[in-house]
Amino acid sequence: MITYKTYIENSESRFAIQINIFCENIEKYITLFNIDKDKVDKFRTTNTYVQFIFNANNNAQVYAKAFTSYKDQLHDGPSEELMGLIPPLPVYPTEMPSVSLGNARTQFSGLIQDCIKSKSFTKTIGIFLHFIKDDSVEKADGVTPVLTVKFTTGGHPELHVAKGIYQGYEVWKDVGDGQGYKKTDTSLSAKYTDLSKLPTIGTGQSWKYKVIYILKGVHCGNWSNEAVIGVLGMI
Repeated sequence: MITYKTYIENSESRFAIQINIFCENIEKYITLFNIDKDKVDKFRTTNTYVQFIFNANNNAQVYAKAFTSYKDQLHDGPSEELMGLIPPLPVYPTEMPSVSLGNARTQFSGLIQDCIKSKSFTKTIGIFLHFIKDDSVEKADGVTPVLTVKFTTGGHPELHVAKGIYQGYEVWKDVGDGQGYKKTDTSLSAKYTDLSKLPTIGTGQSWKYKVIYILKGVHCGNWSNEAVIGVLGMI
């Protein structure tokens, strides 16, 4: 019997991205591995809720810091001018995601075991589903991309990451809609321009990016730093 070395990301942000990748790709293997589809569907609900709560938690922390700063200015200045508007509370979407079962890590671990018990399971599939690491890229596995972002023509964000020995990098973006990070594209160049639709004219949004290197067709190394940029709707 083959023994597979699986892994679950430790950090909350990487875990959220890991299970999102799994849920995006597991559909084609449900029948092949004879996995309980109801169990997979429940975990998909959990994944959606994890993405929402992770993003909502970040927004709550940003709000707490902004409100504390506002309170400090009110108490101690240094400005003695009329105070600005109170920082707005985070706004939940009109349609909230379904509440899921708890302990997403245990749920994910159970599904991993269901996968590797199948006679049809292979290490390549485990790498693709993002719970087995590729030994062939182990030497490069500790590298963390340094991500920067700036504006380019037309107000679109331009990302930059040094390529080095890597084929390129996957681009993941959070547009602040409560759904967390989603894969946007794959860049085979050091520079990447996000040409997705900008906000409505006169309005602004905060877009967050993370990237991860690709080597031999699979993720390699650590997730990059988070790069944030405010985009505006333009004429």
